[in-house]
Amino acid sequence: MLSVPKLQFSEPRHNLPGRKGVATAEDRFTIAFARAYFLNAHKIHRGSLKTKVAMAREIPITGFGISDLMTVSWAPEVGLVQNFEEFIESARPSSRAFEVKLNDWRGGLTQATRYRFFSHQSILVLPTDVCEKAALYLDTFRKVKVGIWSFETKTGAINVYHTPRLNVPKSPRHHLDALRKVNKATKRVLPIA
Repeated sequence: MLSVPKLQFSEPRHNLPGRKGVATAEDRFTIAFARAYFLNAHKIHRGSLKTKVAMAREIPITGFGISDLMTVSWAPEVGLVQNFEEFIESARPSSRAFEVKLNDWRGGLTQATRYRFFSHQSILVLPTDVCEKAALYLDTFRKVKVGIWSFETKTGAINVYHTPRLNVPKSPRHHLDALRKVNKATKRVLPIA
C-alpha cells in the first residue's frame, strides 16, 4: 500500500477539543485519491515525459492556504543536483496543488484559486455527485484556470472534467517554498544532494 506522507507542522485545527490525531472523512478521501492518482497519473497526463513523482499531503504556504495534496513531477533522467535552484533549472519540475472537498465546492474553488500562486496547476477534487453539480459552472473553472476532477472512492476512478494548462506560478518564492516542503515531507525524494 502506497504511503502518502504528510508534512508535520503546527496545525491550528489541533487546538480544537477532540481533534488531535483524528482522521476526518476528508482526510481519508484525500489519501484514497492520492493513491489512485499515483497509480493513474501516467494515463491522466498522457504523453508527459515527467514520470518521477513526489507527493505530500497538507502543504502550508503562508498567505495562500494549506494544499490538501501537492505533487512534483520531473523527468527520470535528471541526475543528482546540489540545490533547489539547480533542480528547478535542470529538472523543470511540474507542480500540482489539489484541494479536496466532500461538499463545499465553491469554498474549494476559492482555495484552489489561491494555490495558483505556488503551483503550476491547481485542481479541485470532489466526489462524483458533488462534481456533477459543480461542473455546471465549468466556464468559471476555465476562466480562473482551476481544474475540476471527480473521484469515486469505491472504484478508485478519477474523472477529469477540466485540467488547465501548466502555468508559471504567480510567486516564484512561494513555489520554491512549496517544493522544499514537499521534499521535506517525502524525506528528500527529490534528486537534491
